[in-house]
Parts: sequence; C-alpha cells; structure tokens
Amino acid sequence: MSATAVDDFNIGISGKDFQTGSLSKRMFDTIMSRQNDGNDMSDEIKEAYTLYAMDFTAKEATREALEQNGLDMILQEEEEDEGMWGDVEAVRLYDINNPDKPITPKKIYDSLEDAIVDWTPGQTFDFVVRQVPARVKKLSMDELVQALDPDGKMREEAKEQNEALLSIFDDIKNLEEMNSDNTRRTEDAPRGSTDANDAYSGSDSSGGYRIINRSSLLRDSINQDGTENDKTAGHVMNALVSHGVLIVDVTDGGSSFKNAEILSRMWKTTDNFFDQVSDPSIASKLPGMTTAMETGSSHAKVGYGEYDSGSMKFLETRRERKNGNLLPEEAKEILGEDGTLALKSAFDIVAQVGKDVVRIAVAASSVEHGAFLDKKGTQGDSRDQKILASQGATLLSDELVDDGKPLPPNVKIDHDEGTVSMSPFRLCRYTDGRDGTDGSSREVFGAHTDSSFITAVPVAEISGLEVYDEEAEKWYRPELRARAHWEKEQSAQGKDPSLQYDESIGEDGERTPWHSRYLAIIPGENLQLATRNEIPAAVHRVVAMKDRSARLSAPILIRGRPGTKFLVKRYLGGALGNSLLLDADELSMQEIHEKSQPSFQ
Repeated sequence: MSATAVDDFNIGISGKDFQTGSLSKRMFDTIMSRQNDGNDMSDEIKEAYTLYAMDFTAKEATREALEQNGLDMILQEEEEDEGMWGDVEAVRLYDINNPDKPITPKKIYDSLEDAIVDWTPGQTFDFVVRQVPARVKKLSMDELVQALDPDGKMREEAKEQNEALLSIFDDIKNLEEMNSDNTRRTEDAPRGSTDANDAYSGSDSSGGYRIINRSSLLRDSINQDGTENDKTAGHVMNALVSHGVLIVDVTDGGSSFKNAEILSRMWKTTDNFFDQVSDPSIASKLPGMTTAMETGSSHAKVGYGEYDSGSMKFLETRRERKNGNLLPEEAKEILGEDGTLALKSAFDIVAQVGKDVVRIAVAASSVEHGAFLDKKGTQGDSRDQKILASQGATLLSDELVDDGKPLPPNVKIDHDEGTVSMSPFRLCRYTDGRDGTDGSSREVFGAHTDSSFITAVPVAEISGLEVYDEEAEKWYRPELRARAHWEKEQSAQGKDPSLQYDESIGEDGERTPWHSRYLAIIPGENLQLATRNEIPAAVHRVVAMKDRSARLSAPILIRGRPGTKFLVKRYLGGALGNSLLLDADELSMQEIHEKSQPSFQ
C-alpha cells in the first residue's frame, strides 16, 4: 500500500481495551451538562444525544486503534458527522456493573441505532467497523525522535558529550539557525506576481483553508476538563502549518456584528488618515520613524514614513500600558478623538484573537510532542498531558504575549515589560506608482517573516496580502478566500453576493463592509520557537496593481513582552533535549529578538 494513498479498512474493536464505557460516559455527561434542564428533555432528543455519544465513542476508539497500527484516519469535513465515518456492525454490549462480562444471553446488534435501545452511556461495548478511510501515518522527525528517545535522556547525553551529535535530533539547533533558515525560505519563495483574477485563493480540499468562527477560539469553548477542543486545535494547526495563515470570522457566521462594527470604524479611521496626510503640510506634522525606548527594546519604532516614491506609506503606533494612550502623540491630532478610540478598540479585539490562537497552537504542539512529564519522569496519561499542555500554553499567552496591557500585580514571574507595548499597530497604504499602463502587478513590500508570535491582518477590501503556502507551493491570497466565503454565505441566504456591505445596520446606523468580518492570522518567529519549529514563521509579502485603487492595511504584530523571560519548563513542560528550546530557555524576549531577528521589521 502506498504511504500516501487512502484505503478503506475493516476493524474489530474490543471495548475493554479501548475503554468505550468510560469514554462514552464522559461524552454523554458533557452533552447533558450543557443543557439547561435535562429533566424537561423529550425522549427523542435524549435518544439522539445517546446515539451521538455512542457514535463519537466508537469513532474515537477506531481512531486510536488505527494509530496504534501506524495509520491515520482520513475524513473529509462531512464525514466527521455521525454515522458517516464508517459502517458499524456486530455490536456486543457488556454488563453495566461488570465491564469484563458480556451480557447474556449473547446478543449481537446490527448497528449502533439498534444497540442504543438496550445501551446506557458508560456501558462497555465491542463492535466491528468497515470502510474506514485511512492511510499509513507519516512520522515527522520529531515523532521519530520521540519514539527513539521518549524521555529525552539520549538528547541530554548527546549535548553533554558532543554538540555535533545533537544535530541528529534537531533540524534547527539555535535561534541564529532559525533566523538563517527563515531567510533561506524567504529567498527561495518564487518572485513575480499575478493579479487578483489569477491569484491562488486556496482550495476546498483542505480543512485549513476553511474560515473559523471567533467563538471557537475562546477559552470558554475549551473542554470542561480544561483541554483544548481537538477539532479546533486540528483546524488551527492545519491552517498555520500547511498554509501559513488562519482566517477568523469575528461575527461567528454573521450572528453578531459588534466586533465587525468596531473594525469597520477602524477602517474608516485609516481611510481618513491617509486622505489627510496626502496634504504635505499635514504629513509634515508627524515625526519620522523614531525609537520608542520606553518599550525596553531598541527595535521598537513609532512615527510616519513614506517609501518608494510614496508607493508605501506607514503610520507606526504603539500603546502606553497603563493609560492606553496612543504614540506618537502628534498622530492623535490627525486621527481625532473618535479615530483614536477606534484604533484602540480594534487593537483590543485583534490582540485577544491573536492570544487565543497562540494558546491553542502552543497547547497542540506540546501535546503532540509529549512535553509534560509526570513526577516519575514519564509521559503519563494522555488526558493529563493535554490538561498540563493547556495550562502551560495559557500561561504563555497571558505572560509572554504583549497585548498592550500591564501584567497583573499577582503574576508569579519576574518581569520588566516597559511602559510602552512592544506590539505595533501599523496603518499602511500601498500603491503601484510605476509609469506605464500595462495593468500588471508587482511586489511592493518584499517577502519576509515577522519577529512576532503572530501578525494579525484585518482583511482588506482590496486584496494584496500574499502568504507562501508551503503545501500548495504557491503564493496564497487569504483575502480572496475570505471574499469567497462571504459570497457563498450570502448566496445561501438568498442575498446578493456581489454587494460590498452586509445588509444589517450597525449601532452607528451604517452598514458594515464585508471585509470587516475577517482577520488573517499569520504565524511569526516567536510562535515557531514556542511550537518547537512545528509551525514555521510564514513567508508573506504585499503586491499592488498598476492603475488600481490604493490598498489600505492595518496589521498588528503581536510580539513578546521584552523583559519577560521565556521559561521552557513553565510554558512548554521542558525542552526534552530540543536544542532550539535549550538555546532560548530563560532568555528575555528581547534577547530572543536580538538573536533571532537582529534587524527591525
């Protein structure tokens, strides 16, 4: 069988070995706990929940059995639904009070639907399942190393005895090598550009291209035991690892427009700002790019700049931590009180989305690497692994990720974060100022990676952001994917998909532009480090087209708090011999910035 081919498998599952009883009980109890009053539930609904719990349990047991045999279950999105992932038959139930004893007289059920008549959640059951799509599991280098050296002792010994031997276990050995590798990937990315009509806009074949709802990323959406939702984590990792960008719908599919209305006001502020600075006398009131030493970093800039004969215009802003004031002070006169408030409100929304994505990605990576050891120095129970990984990732997102606010006074780490945020909010205007009328596009902001945890880019009306898609090996425009999502949704609701505004009226009495619904989340070098090089910093650029309207952009680079230390054991469970993590351990985020990205971006 080919290592990449998907084949159908038939499997017999022992309920005792795969704990179908305890898993089904936890699943059913979770479902019922989220209902307002289970006592008022109709028999039909309760039966549906019971079937869902049994089907979910059977699927997860099958997935685990496949993994133990070196196989990955491969399901399309629609196949994740109840009963679509395989054909279950030959179901046998065990005594609810004695999981080791099958019910007598022996009875075999033809399907889960037949079995639930006599089955109670928590009751062990065996079954046979046919036609399950799966393929040979691909072992990454990290997984191979983990299998050979589960507790990390070989890698620790290798480091002590011979640094050269350590290269067997780690693709990237230190922060300087990570920087060099990102430079190489940037240089290897193809040059030349295409217009929007020919640009790559993703594919429906990969789940990572799908838009995810904002609410799915919230801490309120994690499992009751404190672990991250597997489906959400899988979506986030697929998008970031394979395609370099995750697209988030802040309206949850059009159910709430509060956040989109705030982003809409931010876009109006951006448009108004660049209209005003087109007057040289107004632009001259702004300071040029200067270092904001209050951040605690020599790489933090604030100010206004024009480059490439005015093809690129930037306003770089930062927030003071305690009072939220916007720097540079001179910009507030042009932005106005309402405009300044719009930027601050948008920053808060976007920064929180970024923190949530970081939390989920770091937790998923720690789980995959078995990073959290128990008191015996072993990996312990998988559920405990997930709980500890989620706790560590939450600490990282709260303590290291700079959301512009001061750390709370009760934080249990030494820190020196500066009085001004390290995370800049940029207002950008891109045009193609070349002579000629050929209508072709060109790269106006060259390919690069960012020294950030994530770069959050509110989706613009005019596409131009391109992320190098590692899986497709093409430049991918997430803004075109967002537009396609919006048009599909409008058509499904019987609305005109060609409109540029949503039909709903906001609190300000105005309609919300379609693109105000979406954020493009791009992983940076700090997230690459925190995920053990699993999520590479995305190579991205901006292109513009001759004789087209200017493209406005408003990215926020969510960086680390400069004076706060990267504590590998606290946040990631331990290095387990990973030399990249060992190189960064206990360094401040500013020191990591210096080593991995010496030049300002």
